[in-house]
Amino acid sequence: PPPPPPAMQSVSTSLGKRPERRSKMSRMRQRVAARLKESQNTAAALTTFQEVDMGNFMEMRARHKDEFAKIHGVKLGFMSVFVKAATAALQEVPSINAYIDNETQEVVYRDYCDISVAVASPNGLV
Repeated sequence: PPPPPPAMQSVSTSLGKRPERRSKMSRMRQRVAARLKESQNTAAALTTFQEVDMGNFMEMRARHKDEFAKIHGVKLGFMSVFVKAATAALQEVPSINAYIDNETQEVVYRDYCDISVAVASPNGLV
């Protein structure tokens, strides 16, 4: 059977307590991580594209866009749907949201999601 997940720790930040789990890396995992980082620094990057059926959202948007703009003063765009989908993916596959703490040689699994989005304003992007 797989080993139990590491115990969750709370990390205090300016945003309050945020749960994280830490898992010590084996020597093999440390070596793989080092080689992956070397590869990232020296090899060409790859971009993938996914096709998504946006039909349901497009229908919902068409039905509610005028009312949404009237109430909120902005158009009902696509970004909220993309952020929601990205957040769901991060929660479903926690290793995507993890990072390696080189000082402690641990994988840190964040049990929260931070997603930043640039937003246009009259003075430029915020």
